[in-house]
Amino acid sequence: MKANTGVAVAAGAIAVLCASVASAQDFEGEVPPSYLRSPLRAPGNALEIGVSVGYAQGFGDIGSERRLRDLSGPGAGVGVALGYRAVPGVGLGLTSSYEQYMARGPEQRGTDLRGMTVGAEASFHLAPFERVDPVISLGSGYRALWTAAPGRESDRVTHGIELARLQAVLDVRMSDSVALGPSLGGGLNLFLWENTRGSTRAREVPGRRVNTFVFAGLQGRFDVGGQRVREVFPIAARR
Repeated sequence: MKANTGVAVAAGAIAVLCASVASAQDFEGEVPPSYLRSPLRAPGNALEIGVSVGYAQGFGDIGSERRLRDLSGPGAGVGVALGYRAVPGVGLGLTSSYEQYMARGPEQRGTDLRGMTVGAEASFHLAPFERVDPVISLGSGYRALWTAAPGRESDRVTHGIELARLQAVLDVRMSDSVALGPSLGGGLNLFLWENTRGSTRAREVPGRRVNTFVFAGLQGRFDVGGQRVREVFPIAARR
C-alpha cells in the first residue's frame, strides 16, 4: 500500500512538472515593460501648447540706483507657450509669462509689483518616445517690471531685454499628446529704460546691470494635430 502511495505521489509530481514546462514553452513573448518604461508615439508636425504655474523671484541690481531685493520678494507666475513641434525631438515657439511679487520694506507697503515677459524659444526633447521625457528649452525676449503704488507719483515701468533663458522640464507623458511635469529655470535680463507716471519719454536706467529671475513649478504640454510617429530602429544591412 505504501509503495502504491509513493508511486502515485511521484506520478502526480511528474505530471505537475510537465504541465509547468509545457506552459512555459507556450509563452514565447517578452515580459511587458513597466508603466514608466513603456514606449509611446511622439508628436510630429503638431501644434504644441504649454501652460505653466509656479514660484518666481528676482535677484541682482536693476541699476546703480535700484536693487531687486529692495523692491520685491518671492512671487508666483503663470506662463503660456505656443509652438510648432516639427519633429519629435525639436520644437519652436513663442512664450509669454505674468508674475506677481510681494513688496518688501515698509516704504513699499501697498505697492503692486508685477512682471511680464514675451519671447521665443527652442525646445529639445531628449527622450521623445519614452514615458519620461526630459526637455531643455533655450530662449530670449523682452521683460518688463511694473511698480504700481496707488496714490503716488513713483509708479514706473522698467523694461528691457531678456538676454537668455534656460528651462528644464521633466515631462511625464500621460498619452501620446499630453504631458505634465516639474519645471525649473532662470533668465538673465538687462533693463534698459524706465517710464514714470506722467512722463512722455523713457529715460535710460542709470548704471544698468545684468540681473536674473528664477522660477520653479509645474508645466503641462498638449499637442494638437499633426502625426504621432513611432521610434524607428535602424537595421544593419547584410553583407
